[in-house]
Amino acid sequence: MSSPDYYRILHVTPDAPAAIVHASYRTLLERARVAGVPAADIALLDAAYAVLGDRERRAAYDADRTTVRPAMRLDEPQTETRSAPSCLFCGAPHDLQRKVASDDECGGCRSPLFPAERHRLEYSGQRVINRVPKRRAIEIRVTWPQPAPYIGEMRDLSLNGMAFSAGVRLEPNQIVRVDCTELRALGRVAHVERDTDGSERWSTGIEFLTLRFWLLRGSFVSAEA
Repeated sequence: MSSPDYYRILHVTPDAPAAIVHASYRTLLERARVAGVPAADIALLDAAYAVLGDRERRAAYDADRTTVRPAMRLDEPQTETRSAPSCLFCGAPHDLQRKVASDDECGGCRSPLFPAERHRLEYSGQRVINRVPKRRAIEIRVTWPQPAPYIGEMRDLSLNGMAFSAGVRLEPNQIVRVDCTELRALGRVAHVERDTDGSERWSTGIEFLTLRFWLLRGSFVSAEA
């Protein structure tokens, strides 16, 4: 018996970065639980992520996938089985029939589709990420559609992510969208803690999953920096 197509199950392409695989799994899992889908379907999501979420197991799966392509059974429906990638935020499918470009957006919620790259500097074996302190008003959305965004304040920014303060407490691994005058991004909540000033606000750090800069030059951060 051939193994299921785990990429199709998680709605990602075979070249999807690990962060996209993780985000898609979390989004699909949350929606499945809300919709009350059968436990077997949730188990299939878990099985797909157990393979694609592990670097070594994914490499072995990819190697087997490229060499073993089982023939279609005669009693299977002769329909297109490829699942189009979907937006990590609203879940709307998109099939651009080409490589995603830096300015591509979801046709439903306008969220960016272009995967954020991991930028890092290595020094003495430790990862060092250049963060730029910045104060900017940002809009935060946790679902789509959302009647009105939460308003927060950016604290610092890097090409990998953002730290901000807001009056809403987000959950670790939650997928959120942030908008400001310089960028729009989908991010995974990496950490949350209460602000130390005694106010009812929360400090949140997110890792960018998809990202679009409105201006690459003359802004506070550049992909070439």
